Amino acid sequence: RTVRGPAAPPTWREGQVIVAFRAEAQERDRERALRAGGAAEVRVSRSGGRVLVTLEPGTPVSEAVSRFSGMPEVEYAEPNGVFRRSQAATFQPDDRFYRYQWNLTQMNAERTWGIQKGQPSVGVAVLDSGVAYEDYTDPRTRQVFKKAPDWGDTKFLPGYDFVNGDEHPNDDEYHGTHVASTIAEATNNAIGVAGLAFGCAIMPVKVLDQFGEGTFFDVAEGIDYAAEYTEGGTKPVKVINMSLGSEGFSQTVKNAIDRAFSGGVLVVASAGNSGKAIVEFPANQPNVLAVGATDARKERAFYSNTGTDLDFVAPGGNCDRDDNNDGVGDCVFQQMPDPDFLEVGRHDQFCYCGLDGTSMAAPHVAAAAA
Repeated sequence: RTVRGPAAPPTWREGQVIVAFRAEAQERDRERALRAGGAAEVRVSRSGGRVLVTLEPGTPVSEAVSRFSGMPEVEYAEPNGVFRRSQAATFQPDDRFYRYQWNLTQMNAERTWGIQKGQPSVGVAVLDSGVAYEDYTDPRTRQVFKKAPDWGDTKFLPGYDFVNGDEHPNDDEYHGTHVASTIAEATNNAIGVAGLAFGCAIMPVKVLDQFGEGTFFDVAEGIDYAAEYTEGGTKPVKVINMSLGSEGFSQTVKNAIDRAFSGGVLVVASAGNSGKAIVEFPANQPNVLAVGATDARKERAFYSNTGTDLDFVAPGGNCDRDDNNDGVGDCVFQQMPDPDFLEVGRHDQFCYCGLDGTSMAAPHVAAAAA
């Protein structure tokens, strides 16, 4: 569930356009096209084939898209649309026990673990708000980040922060850490709660900011980064989890997904939390596993989107119900930065907190695949 004010949130970043040039376009022709299109600043993608254009002040995005689209050097142009995390309400319990993880029982996790546990050679890229995976002080902001306490010996692959443009994708919200913990929080260590694919490696890729929002351009960059990352001559990332969605569409993101899929990477995304009979982008793409949410009754969670593009359902929870009668709401509980401390600018305190949403459902599927 997402609580919004009366004004509809923006669907794209004002003053920004993604421009993809044709492969045969010469550099001088690209530069001419950018000048003619009203580019004030240009950010070149890691792949080099597309650029993020910051327009001259006062230039309407729709006008710029139309102008660039009509140029012979340009394959396509589109607004730099906005993704939002697919998360619902928050609940913080007093106790820290595995018995509250009804979601893992619903998936028959204990039998699954009896067959196979996670292995560090399998990496899951979490494209989200970052992960609390290291002790780090940001030299620019002096913000102190701490590693969440229940990671044990979980392996972290080198990630990237596409929001701030550095190699420290720390979580300045909480969503990404919670999602990553569902996948690979340390398990069987007598503290905290369990992760479904404990033992697998996590790659933190920050594409959402401290408000849980990100852009098409940054998400596409994150997909390419995760799918192309090489370590010891192999590509360890086998699964990409995106607990985010948009009601729009992006050719840029679709192309990145298709490249990852062609490279053997499984892409998982949340279906959305508006309760509509339509699956949000990018989960609705053919090369993405779209995940809806169930509650503790094993019924569709009231907020979960559905539709013909839905591939799986998994535990997403409902914090307002207690259908398993354990005395707490039926959230999905994992470790994450404590929201009370985040409100005063601290990122060094943690809780075993509950969230619900298709954001919570998607990593169950990503973890099962891993």
